Amino acid sequence: MIRSALLALVLVQAEGVTPKYGAEKSAKDKVYAEMKLGIKIEGSEQMVNFVRTMHPFLSIDKLVLRAEGTHQVLGGGKHKVEYEEARIEGIYDDDPIEVDFQRGLPPADLASDKTRQMFWYLAAAGRNFTLTPAGEYRSDDPNQDQNGEAMDLVALAIVRMPDRAVKEGDSWEKEWQGARAEKNKNGKFRYKQKIKVEKVETRDGKTVATLVGELTGKVEGDRDPSAEEAWTKCEGKTKTVLEIETGRILEAEGAGKVTGYFRNTAENGQKQDLTLTFSSEGKLRVK
Repeated sequence: MIRSALLALVLVQAEGVTPKYGAEKSAKDKVYAEMKLGIKIEGSEQMVNFVRTMHPFLSIDKLVLRAEGTHQVLGGGKHKVEYEEARIEGIYDDDPIEVDFQRGLPPADLASDKTRQMFWYLAAAGRNFTLTPAGEYRSDDPNQDQNGEAMDLVALAIVRMPDRAVKEGDSWEKEWQGARAEKNKNGKFRYKQKIKVEKVETRDGKTVATLVGELTGKVEGDRDPSAEEAWTKCEGKTKTVLEIETGRILEAEGAGKVTGYFRNTAENGQKQDLTLTFSSEGKLRVK
């Protein structure tokens, strides 16, 4: 048994593997999931205060969600991550908040507390997205903008797959334009990803590859005519563990950030600037 497994691994190392995400309908995997989000707004007081009023979401300083649930490919590359139980902790408008989530059992005070409601529905929504075998990703959220897209790519450790068989130690690079933009704007991320095969091994008779990646990007397109300087960039590191025969995701974790900067001169001649940073981390592990 051990000799057969070693022989299979030697053959895989010699011939290489071609990692791809699974797109066909699969059984549900029981998973542990984690999501961390941080928002930092820095700059001129007037601009910081204005940005915080744009959306309640921007008053979240920190959010941590730890959950147990299921992950399933529904077919056609559609993925569904559904949380059964979760604990959400965070800081909202400088106040700590804690919410316990159990599917189908919303707290009695949920309707009267908008902040707890927002946190609870983050767990209730889970994760729903389409992922092609080659690693092209699209969230089911029709309102997602380019920043949300970039944070998803990092937190879900999405990998753009190679066009050839690869061996342990091999690496490749991919560049592409993102699909998302802010409403009524056309600025989209231009991404670059570097991926390396960290390890190829056998687990329970299956070939498993660990892929580590670095993602960078910059928004191209719209430019505010009032800005003297403005840009949005993203960066992150990821690790994905994939079952080669099925394309099944065994582990995925990533951490990174999206940073936006704006500077101009107000009508009174005063210089003003703003730096908005979204930090994003995520983990998904089959139990």
